[in-house]
Amino acid sequence: MNAQAVLTALKEALGDRLRAPEIRTRSVGVKSPRTIEEVWGAIDRDVLLQAARTLKDLGPLHVSIISGADCGEEIELLYHFTVGFGTEGGEVLVTLKLSVPKTDPVVPSICGIIPGAQTTEREKIEFLGIEFSGIPDSRHLFLPEDMEVHPWRVDEPELEKFVKRAVKWEERNA
Repeated sequence: MNAQAVLTALKEALGDRLRAPEIRTRSVGVKSPRTIEEVWGAIDRDVLLQAARTLKDLGPLHVSIISGADCGEEIELLYHFTVGFGTEGGEVLVTLKLSVPKTDPVVPSICGIIPGAQTTEREKIEFLGIEFSGIPDSRHLFLPEDMEVHPWRVDEPELEKFVKRAVKWEERNA
């Protein structure tokens, strides 16, 4: 398995729905440095499941994490996958970027394809207010179940009630 084969499969499956596809290289390791290739691209939520199925068809698929960020009017999700996870043929890292408007933060759950994605999806429910349609269990993991504040949202109006600010040394000793 190599990055070009993964990128080709995604292009064939998604066509122009895969935007800004590229292979990025980076060096890893200190004692025995080596260069690895990663596949990057952007997709819309309506092709997320198709993209995940395409990746799974290439070999064992692992989702490392779904990272997320509040980008103002949108929430950006980065799906970090490993295709060929644990195989002798090699693993390929794939990152797919998906943005949704805060006014409609609904994304299909990938748990039907990768059951292990449930924990990282539940985290995004709590901290960013994303809704995953079809997730088997959407209960909170980290925050109280009745807490409706999403701490990673920069415009969360109720957040100040939950944040304890550190007092500067000068202010404490003034």
